[in-house]
Amino acid sequence: MISNFVFRNLKKRPFLNLIKVVGLALGLSGILFISLFLKNELAYDSWHSKADRIYRYTTTHPNFLKEAHFARVHNPNEIPQLKEYFPEVETFVRMSPIKGGVILHNRKFYDLNAGFVCDSTFFDVFDAQLKVGDKSSIFNNPNALVITNSFAQKVFGGENPIGKQLSIPSGQYYAEQIDFTVQGIMNDFPQNSHFHPDFIASATTTQLNNGWAYCYLLLSPKANPQNIISGFNNFISSNNDLPENFSFPKIYLQKITDIHLKSDKLREIESNGNMTNVYVLSIAALVLLLISLSNFVSLNTGMSGFNFKFININRILGSGRNTRFRYFAIESFYIVIISVVAMLAISIPANVLINKHFEINLFENNLLFVIGIVLGFCIVGILSGLQPAINQNLRNTSGQNANLIHKNIFVSKGIIITQYSLAIILLVAVLAIKRQTRFALNNSMGDNKSNVLIMENMHANVQTKFEVFKEELLKYNSIESVSGMLEPPGGEANDRFRYNLEGAPEVEDETPNMIGVFPCDYSFANVFDLNFLSGQNFSKKNDDVDGSAEYIINEAAMKQMGITSAEEAVGKSFQLIYHNQYIKIPKGKIIGVVKDFHLSSMKKEVNPLVLFKRKYMWLLNFAIAYPSGMKEQAVADIEKVWNEIYPGYQFHYEHIGAMYQKVYKTELLQAKLLTLFTIISLFISSMGLLGISLLVSQQRVKEIGIRKVNGASISEILQLLNKGFVRWIIIAFLLATPIAYYAMNKWLENFAYKTNLSWWIFALAGVLALGIALLTVSIQSWKAATRNPVEALRYE
Repeated sequence: MISNFVFRNLKKRPFLNLIKVVGLALGLSGILFISLFLKNELAYDSWHSKADRIYRYTTTHPNFLKEAHFARVHNPNEIPQLKEYFPEVETFVRMSPIKGGVILHNRKFYDLNAGFVCDSTFFDVFDAQLKVGDKSSIFNNPNALVITNSFAQKVFGGENPIGKQLSIPSGQYYAEQIDFTVQGIMNDFPQNSHFHPDFIASATTTQLNNGWAYCYLLLSPKANPQNIISGFNNFISSNNDLPENFSFPKIYLQKITDIHLKSDKLREIESNGNMTNVYVLSIAALVLLLISLSNFVSLNTGMSGFNFKFININRILGSGRNTRFRYFAIESFYIVIISVVAMLAISIPANVLINKHFEINLFENNLLFVIGIVLGFCIVGILSGLQPAINQNLRNTSGQNANLIHKNIFVSKGIIITQYSLAIILLVAVLAIKRQTRFALNNSMGDNKSNVLIMENMHANVQTKFEVFKEELLKYNSIESVSGMLEPPGGEANDRFRYNLEGAPEVEDETPNMIGVFPCDYSFANVFDLNFLSGQNFSKKNDDVDGSAEYIINEAAMKQMGITSAEEAVGKSFQLIYHNQYIKIPKGKIIGVVKDFHLSSMKKEVNPLVLFKRKYMWLLNFAIAYPSGMKEQAVADIEKVWNEIYPGYQFHYEHIGAMYQKVYKTELLQAKLLTLFTIISLFISSMGLLGISLLVSQQRVKEIGIRKVNGASISEILQLLNKGFVRWIIIAFLLATPIAYYAMNKWLENFAYKTNLSWWIFALAGVLALGIALLTVSIQSWKAATRNPVEALRYE
């Protein structure tokens, strides 16, 4: 009997019940996708069976680059000794990255995403799945290679790669070509891994001990990593004859599962996420949950008065007090089930789009997790639907229907205020994040150069012909200018050299003066529109004669040198001191001072930099500017020249804007997701407000009819019906503003350079919320205000 009445009631008021369904479906969809995304973020590298025992080993030193913290280790040769000294260390693996950006096969060069020369213990530490080969013996011989499925397809196509040769060509980083033999094939690392190698290779001891390497320790079960950290100084002392004033390095052991979200070191293998994103999205999920459920409660409470006759008659006929609980439980169950079906209709195609654009299948291997989220939401939803039964004491008095609805609408007032408070907080967050991200992108190096293409990570053989490449490109009308530089836009300029400066104290070996260096060609400042504070640009030649070399410094470098003004810096004698006797950097003078430019992220302070010219060496990245509107022609001309000068090398480029979007991908993702969830939140809140406005207008039908008969205008009726809702939104704005201000101030602390939280951000959020609310309620108010008063009076 109760079920029949529930169905009849659902059909009798389809619009109000549709609002409930849409609100719950959108809320559940948002919560589900946020939960799946956060699960993916928090599960990075946990797919390794020994993930709880794998730690990345890093160091800092007080005398090395001002204690700069790198994700890799400069002297990895001490790692085997570390294992022997500490019983907590079961084994280790060192991974030395392959440099040069390309690998050679059959006289053709293939771009390399990431490749590592590593210890034979790689498969003892990481759970790489071999399709071909034996983990226990595959690295018994030096220069054995294991490639991934995707890389095998890229280089060999359908051909069997086992036994084939791949080579690292000689060049800037390697004196001779290094040949490797493919011995195995492994599955690609999962998406939620902090590194994705194209291949791994066994190595000689020399290859691992020379240069930087990423180092990982596998600790014994139940081992305490703090014992290694606290005993490290004793380890150093036991293996070295140290002077009295020796400065000990500091070591860090970071669990592999913490790297993706809790590591922002220099030279990370790949860009990581951060915990801020997790916190922001967690709050967004909580807001969505509160808004969708409160919307459901608000409408249920407002509509509960419509059911008093049925419930009271049943009580008169002998039904127990649980009749109303049974009614609201059954009604909530049906609404929630319909909402789940609607959620599936939304989520399945949405997941397809996410997988297509971001290559993340959030539903894959997550069936139980999805079921758990849905069941949890259903339980909470059904319990929320019981709220009217808990709060109301329905009486067997027909005259109290209007009073009951009025009372329930008053209860809904607090819910609406809460909903809009949360929605305004989200609006402020979206506006602030978008403004800061736009500020960062607009102040990046080359912010006015939307017509610049970057060719990254050029091999040494490509660099040697840079001037020829540049000369040929400039013959085309589609090319404005060409430059080369050490680091790409968005990169990290971490290399530092000793220097001598006119008028500065003598350099002492124990505490040498060091400064960041940025090799480039003479066109660099022009291509990226660097702002000169004093002096002039490089002359149009890349060869400098010893004694008359040209140097340009930035503001940060000027301050480090103790120079008070840009004019004072220009003309001072200057020399960079490089440790390699075969590479000479000529003496010269500072010819110009430029305003600090943001090569890397604005989360970091600008490093002191000295720009100096090179003919080809150290020009790892090419920048090519083209006239506006000629991108397609420019790309075609660049590719033509490239294939003529560099046959066998793959042609690739990236737009400068896309490179900086990668730098701020976390902030851009936050802005996109929060925008989506804000729209959903406002929509749900507005639907709830529309439902309440419908109930209010129904309650005041007779009053409106009488006022219209007595001469009230439509505008006066609209004002009468809307002024209460306006007060609600104003209260919500006053509650939301201080919370939003505090939250976004904390978020902006992540940036070294940031915008202010201007008043207009809060005002715009409030106006938007008020405008949406007014538009929503005015639809129903207009219908009520324009209704024939005779019909309105007859209604009662």
